[in-house]
Amino acid sequence: YFGPEGARYSLTRTHINSCDFSLGNYSYAPVKGDKDLEHFSIDEDRDDIIPMIKDAMTHSEDGFKIIASPWTAPPWMKDNNDWIGGKLLPEYYDCWALFFSKYIDAYKKEGIDIWGFTVENEPLGNGGNWESMIYTPEEMADFVKNHLGPRLVADGHKVKVLAYDQNRG
Repeated sequence: YFGPEGARYSLTRTHINSCDFSLGNYSYAPVKGDKDLEHFSIDEDRDDIIPMIKDAMTHSEDGFKIIASPWTAPPWMKDNNDWIGGKLLPEYYDCWALFFSKYIDAYKKEGIDIWGFTVENEPLGNGGNWESMIYTPEEMADFVKNHLGPRLVADGHKVKVLAYDQNRG
């Protein structure tokens, strides 16, 4: 996929926290109520995702950009306290924005640059089949404008923020 004899991908996507491709549910912020994310850790990715990205990097002659997408915030940040469905509680908007910033920093420490984010995978839902979190367009715009954008700027991150990562309708 990434090598000179292959497709020579120049853009790829990875997930933030667990997703429908994961063997189980997990979050980089597993401690309930940890608004400062003192227990934030990408250790879950060290056995598979990070080595796979690094391997792709060694095969790519031209390099590639990475888009990262969350399927859900940790359940403790959501109104339904579940991996599936529900909405991000407004009192956690700043914490969730900090989460994105810490993710960029953690991956950068691993030698991996994140080019951009989608705010949410399938923000209109996926039928309750796997990890998900619902955003209306207005909620997403508010989150980006008043929380995520300012946090990324304050922390010196120059990443793209993409919206409407929906594969239905």
